[in-house]
Amino acid sequence: MFGAIVGRLLFREVTTLEIRDLGRSFRLVRFGGDALRSATWEPGDKMQIYLPGQGMRTYTPMTWDVDGGVAELLVFVHGTSPGAEWGRRLRVGDRWQLFGPRRSIRGAGPADPFVLFGDETSFGVARALTDAKGASRVRCVFEVNDVAESEAALAAVGVSGTTLERQPADAHLAATSERLIDELAAHPSAALVMTGRAQSIQLVRAHLKAKRALRAGTVKAYWSVGKTGLD
Repeated sequence: MFGAIVGRLLFREVTTLEIRDLGRSFRLVRFGGDALRSATWEPGDKMQIYLPGQGMRTYTPMTWDVDGGVAELLVFVHGTSPGAEWGRRLRVGDRWQLFGPRRSIRGAGPADPFVLFGDETSFGVARALTDAKGASRVRCVFEVNDVAESEAALAAVGVSGTTLERQPADAHLAATSERLIDELAAHPSAALVMTGRAQSIQLVRAHLKAKRALRAGTVKAYWSVGKTGLD
């Protein structure tokens, strides 16, 4: 009850307008409401969705039309986490609450390129940055469970990049790191943005450092094995 009262005071209430299933594991959610019109949003900003009884879960909107009061979100519905269950059960017409948007990943300007590492939870920020900077200035490398499904979802939201399938004992991360090194070498002025699973970020950073390819940038772990609700 206390959470519901606080939510009405602090959160933005929105309505689910449209849901498009992109394969088994991704749902493209379009939502809107007058509360979105008063927001200040830049591509890469995050928001937190209030899940009653579960707390907050953080997502990066792909788009946010302040004038129209409409935004879009790509939900990864793999597993049984509270966020995945919320996304799986969401229906058109459902009303829910969010906090934000707030600053998360931003570039210095539209001309500044990014090399982005991430996974399925990073597709939203990849789309937001691609819209802001253009596809030629955002180079993406993703680790994923299913290459075919992930590439179909990326194509549906207008993101291009390299996808490498996860392997036991993180054996794929060496090849992933080498692809990132290639992208960084081809784009010497690009900032490195690392998102997704905390353990993968740590291993890839160590590989880049050993190859003297680690570059200044932004690190945002979206989830970690054994933990829930990372911001």
